[in-house]
Parts: sequence; structure tokens; C-alpha cells
Amino acid sequence: MFQFIRSSSFTAQAMVPVTGVLLFAAGFLFPGSLTSGPVYGSGFYYLPADGWLYSHWSQLAKLPLWVQILPTFILAVMTAWWLIRQDMKNLLMGRRSYGIGYVFMFLLVSQGHLFLFHPAFLSAFLMLLGTGYLITMFKQETMYELVFGFSFTWGTAVLIYPPAAMLVPVIIIGLAVMVSATWRHWTVALMGLILPASVCSAVFYLTGDLDYQITSFFTWFRIRTALIPPFLNKEILIAAWFGILVVWMIVASVGYRNPKVLSRQLFMVNFFHFMLVIVMVALLDTVGVEAFWLMLVPLTYFITFWALDVRRNWVRDLFFFSLTASFVFFRIRGLI
Repeated sequence: MFQFIRSSSFTAQAMVPVTGVLLFAAGFLFPGSLTSGPVYGSGFYYLPADGWLYSHWSQLAKLPLWVQILPTFILAVMTAWWLIRQDMKNLLMGRRSYGIGYVFMFLLVSQGHLFLFHPAFLSAFLMLLGTGYLITMFKQETMYELVFGFSFTWGTAVLIYPPAAMLVPVIIIGLAVMVSATWRHWTVALMGLILPASVCSAVFYLTGDLDYQITSFFTWFRIRTALIPPFLNKEILIAAWFGILVVWMIVASVGYRNPKVLSRQLFMVNFFHFMLVIVMVALLDTVGVEAFWLMLVPLTYFITFWALDVRRNWVRDLFFFSLTASFVFFRIRGLI
């Protein structure tokens, strides 16, 4: 049934945004199935009680739900197209297809709580753009502007979603794995990483808010004392969803035999990215369900190669049916 994801035809290409519209239509048509209320995301998302992030994004809860969903939809389609573009350009999956865009869309909506916009989503997209610099860097190691762009996008992502600072080691791992890094690479990477923070600090200093904003920034790094994250206590089925994805990721990883060197190196970077997100969720008390968007791209790379390569169509269909069932379940549950 899902054999079409292996296709590189124009129809498969045109159906990517159409699939996004259909999957997000449930949120637009039945906003009551989404988490909402005076607390943004009904407690599934986390935002600190002060700081510039709170002053901007906390206002979203006062807007109609379709306004809160629309930026997420746009970002989801942009992410799917970016993944497709990189895959077509570099043949990361070993063949030309639009499958990676479909896998990302289905993974995203299957979670059930990633429809309302959150700064973590934009942060994840910036990291994805940075990964594009890293992929290009694999073939052009001496182009230091690529190194700068890679670390600059990740530095900006940290400003937008501070817990992403725990993913900064991915920069080190990426440079170590993808290029023969020299001191120049590390120096340029450090400059790109600290430049966004330096510019923002200068602006806040001139406005007299520097101390206040620094304090607000570090409130994101409160260590968790409870064993189970609050959002899992609120909705234990999120843990079940994550468990299903871990099972599929293990299935995909065990059979990973991509002959392309670039794809294997990128697999290593994505694996560390995925594991660091898990560590971030486990350690920080200020991380909610929004953090799962940060691991969607690594999961998409893992699972897409397997989904395109698996010979048993029923196994591929079972994977997509499990995601579709999760999506439908969360939507129906939200209406009850």
C-alpha cells in the first residue's frame, strides 16, 4: 500500500505537500482534539515564567488554534522539502525517491502533541539547515564558511530553545566525523557558535536587560528530580508512542547497510544527536513533549533507508499503519 514512497515520479513529489495538508487537516477542522488552554499546550509544552521567549510565545495561547497550528504546518512542509532536496542531491538513501519527506510527516503527526507551535520546532529546523552545511562540508573540507554556517545556525538554535545547548557536542562530533578537522575548523566553529549569543548580549546590554535575560536563560537548565518527566505523568501514552518508535529505530538500525560513505558518516552524527536528545529529556526538568521534534530528523534518516530497502511490503505497511493508528488515536482521544 505504501509502495509509492519509493517512487521519484512527479505525482509522488506533488503528493508531499498534499499529504501534509491532509494530516494537519484534523487539527484545522477539529481544533478541539488538540491540547490548548490558558497554559500553552495544556502543560505538555514548557515555557519559563519570564524572559523574551516567554513574552513572545506565551501570547500564542490567546490566539485562535489555527493560528497556533499554521506555523507548525509551514515548518513541517519546509522540513520535508529540505530533507527531500538533500536526499535527491546527495542520494543519501541510495536511490532517488520522495520517501524521506513522507516518513518525516507521518512521524511528526503520529506523536499527537506536536501541532501547536513552539520555539523548539524552529530551533530544530535551524539545526537541520546547519546539517546541510555539514553535508556539503564532506566534499569541500577547506571551505571554512561552511564550518561557520554550521556552527552559527546551531548557536542561533540554542538562543531560540536554550535546552538545545545540550546538543552542541553534535558540532564537535560532526566535524570530527565528516571532515579532517584542523585548528582552523575548530576556531571558525567556535566563532560561529558564540556570535549569536554575543550579538544578543550586546543588544540586551544596551537595553539594560542583560542580567535579567541571562537569569531567564539559565532557568531552562533546572535539573530534574523526579524520575518520570511531568508530561509523561500527564499523558503516559506518549511513552508508549516513543517505545514504538524506538522499536522501529532498532529494526532499522540493525539492518543499516548503506554503501555510501557520506550516508554512513551522517548516520553516526544523527545517532549521537538522537541519544543527546534523550539525555536532555532525562536530565532537564524544563523540557516537555516539544523536545521530541528535535529527534524527528535523526529518526527520519534511520527509518527512511530501512523503509525504502525492506523487501517485505507488509512490514513497511505495518510501520506506516502503526503511525497512522497513533495519529488517529490521539485525535479521537482529544475529542472525547
